[in-house]
Amino acid sequence: MDIEKLSVASVMRRDAPSVSPSTSLKELIEFMRKTNHYMLPVIDEDRTLLGIVNYRGILSIFRPFSGSVSEIVERMPFVEKIDDEDLNLELSPEMGTLILVADIVNTNYVSITGDSTVREARRLMRLHNIETLPVVAGKKLVGVLSLLDILVFILKEHEILNSE
Repeated sequence: MDIEKLSVASVMRRDAPSVSPSTSLKELIEFMRKTNHYMLPVIDEDRTLLGIVNYRGILSIFRPFSGSVSEIVERMPFVEKIDDEDLNLELSPEMGTLILVADIVNTNYVSITGDSTVREARRLMRLHNIETLPVVAGKKLVGVLSLLDILVFILKEHEILNSE
């Protein structure tokens, strides 16, 4: 079977975990740790895809200024290199419940439809330097396709992994 011509729908995971905009930061991180998913679709009660949330979005809320400002400052003569700001965070316990997914959702996401080919999906992943794509029908989330899903499919086709 030619994987590149195969439809996304035949390889994607339909039971992909997702979160709602009202999920708290604490719940989000606990869910990510429990499921080992670090990019999650954000959906409403009708399964409409609102965006995605990932660990980069979580880190961005704690940064005092953007990475581009850091890069500019570091290039200035006589300015010492700024410490790794990802590790020097100003935190308070209330942040876990006060910050919601709605505060950090990335609405500028890339998605694909189930009738697209795996080749098209892989091209989008490379182009946008991402490893997971939400799969939509209209605006509704119907699944998720990751590089791991593609690899697992290939390994099953070559009988390296057992089919379930």
